[in-house]
Amino acid sequence: MKSFITEFFSSMWHKFPQQISKLVATLVITFTLLSITTLFIPLPFAHAAYSLSCDGLDGVGNPYTATYVDGLFTKVRFDRSPDLPPVVSELTYDIVNEEGQPIYRGGYLAAADVVLIDLSGGNVKPGSEVSVSVDNNWNQERGICGV
Repeated sequence: MKSFITEFFSSMWHKFPQQISKLVATLVITFTLLSITTLFIPLPFAHAAYSLSCDGLDGVGNPYTATYVDGLFTKVRFDRSPDLPPVVSELTYDIVNEEGQPIYRGGYLAAADVVLIDLSGGNVKPGSEVSVSVDNNWNQERGICGV
């Protein structure tokens, strides 16, 4: 039994340097390949957010700006008289009407409903129009979208 144990450890001891050199070679090759592929794999380009502003006049003739970012209308800013600060209504997508036009809803000073209808049917681009109402008082002038 003693001879078996001695032979086993003796053979392992003689193979140990070979095993270590195989391990080191494998680690060096793996590191080299990872370094090379990291250098040559193209990185994706960062895309700028697609954003448009749609300007119009609300029901009482004050200017408003609807903001469109990456496929959704996100807010409407109502610029009231110069003595009052602007009111910003955050919008959430609601539904599509019978004409295929997306409808967004928000609030005005927590007291009135804001409704925005995307008249482009979801294909918003420069020149598209939106219609905005505050408490069912529809805009005097539709918002025209531009960059």
